[in-house]
Amino acid sequence: MFCAISGEAPKEPVVSKKSGLLFEKRLIERYIDEHGKDPITGEELSVDDLLPVKSCTSRRPTHPAPHTAFPRPPSHTSVPSLLTALQNEYDAMVFETLALKKQYDSVRQDLAHALYTNDASTRVIARLLKERNEARDALANVHASLGTAPATDDVDMAPAEAASDAALPADLLTAIDETASALSSERRARIKRGAPEGYTTPASAASLQQLASMTSVHGASAPGITALDVSANGQLVLTGGKDKAVLVLDRASQKVLSTFKGHTKPIHAVAFAARANPPVGTAAAELPPPPYAVSASADKTLRVYAAKDNHTYSLAHTLKGYADEVTGADIHPTDLIVGSASRDGSWALHALASGERVLHVGAPDADDDGGYVYESFAFHPDGQLAATGTAGGAIRVWDVKQGKQSAVFRGHEGAVHSLSFSPNGYLLAAASRGASVVKVWDLRKLEVTRTVELPDNYTIAQVRFDPTAQLLAVVGDDVRVFGGKALQPVYTFAENQAQETSAQWSPVDGALLTAGLDRTVRMLGAGADA
Repeated sequence: MFCAISGEAPKEPVVSKKSGLLFEKRLIERYIDEHGKDPITGEELSVDDLLPVKSCTSRRPTHPAPHTAFPRPPSHTSVPSLLTALQNEYDAMVFETLALKKQYDSVRQDLAHALYTNDASTRVIARLLKERNEARDALANVHASLGTAPATDDVDMAPAEAASDAALPADLLTAIDETASALSSERRARIKRGAPEGYTTPASAASLQQLASMTSVHGASAPGITALDVSANGQLVLTGGKDKAVLVLDRASQKVLSTFKGHTKPIHAVAFAARANPPVGTAAAELPPPPYAVSASADKTLRVYAAKDNHTYSLAHTLKGYADEVTGADIHPTDLIVGSASRDGSWALHALASGERVLHVGAPDADDDGGYVYESFAFHPDGQLAATGTAGGAIRVWDVKQGKQSAVFRGHEGAVHSLSFSPNGYLLAAASRGASVVKVWDLRKLEVTRTVELPDNYTIAQVRFDPTAQLLAVVGDDVRVFGGKALQPVYTFAENQAQETSAQWSPVDGALLTAGLDRTVRMLGAGADA
């Protein structure tokens, strides 16, 4: 048996009751006096925890061997005194060697951790630099689309990049660029001119009243209108319902012009063409009927309807390819393609004329805060950007031509189910389920610039900017209108019998058309002729 400290046979062996290790008594007692713990295991140790080890040469434990006589204490001037001094020095060296060995092991372990951390940090920095450069390029595209100068500070951009399975055709890219250039200059002049005479303004919105209503729209077996749009000339109304039907209505005569029952599940969204940047006032009334209408359904499909004579429509295409419900759809400002998004984590562009899918953007492999389960979709007024709202409370802004993510806005409490770009191209209003607030994002600053507060537990179904960018409609438990730069409340309509689900502004006179679960389309305006 050997001492765990010195490695030699002990003269007075003792054993630790805690670790079971053998020590030289004088060495371990000295170590305990200095450190109060086991030199090998590091456990708390006291002299009371040591047990002496006694030897016995007799076969009978009742007859132990006689004790060995210890030498007489040496004097400091004798050879034994020098030996004792040397022994003390040796003991000190043993303790120091033990301490150095433990320190060496600790330093070696720390060095290994430091090298691993340094290598990992280098990899992370390299990845972040790459993502920063990609984000700067994407931000430059956003500012180029908005016609604003890029900020000099870094902004928080989304690192994940979705996978696109195709590139847009060259002629479509040209059309998007030409449309964006023309609309960008037109919109600034139109917004600067303001609303024409007779059009609803923030000052006159308080006098809005229900001028007319269309009741018993859609079937009674599954009652409720879930989506609504109004043509740019203000003459046609497009609705989709829980009864799986899509209707085209004449606003003046309140008659049904076309009925489509091809969907097998409720409708989530409907849209007319030529609604992206309509003129306002009498110029809008002279526009021809929209060439196309679309509907998106929980049956995982979109349907495209082409205009015929007498303001009627016929089914042109049934667009498939999604693995889950299609929750959002919007027609591009070029009126050549329709964009849509699904809960399967992808969004796509289809040609309206042919029904061909020209772009499909799936969710990236990497996880990202906010997810890619889409609940809404909207095009920017210029057509170079699109926005998707996710079930995880994020808004993802996409470069339409490249199919790449340009920015991501976070901060919503629930699924972002309604999006509306302001016609001035600078603002994006968004509502989320479970939240009684509308957040308005500034695309130039990439931050929330305004918030519209509603009563607690208020259910928001949809938000809509009007064509002059001066009014914002919020429908849900009732109908509310907010106006001016500060978006102050200017009007409330609470005579609905059930929840209002959708709303749209008429570019002709500024009338607000709403629809709800009571199967009624209401027209709210300030004049006798809606």
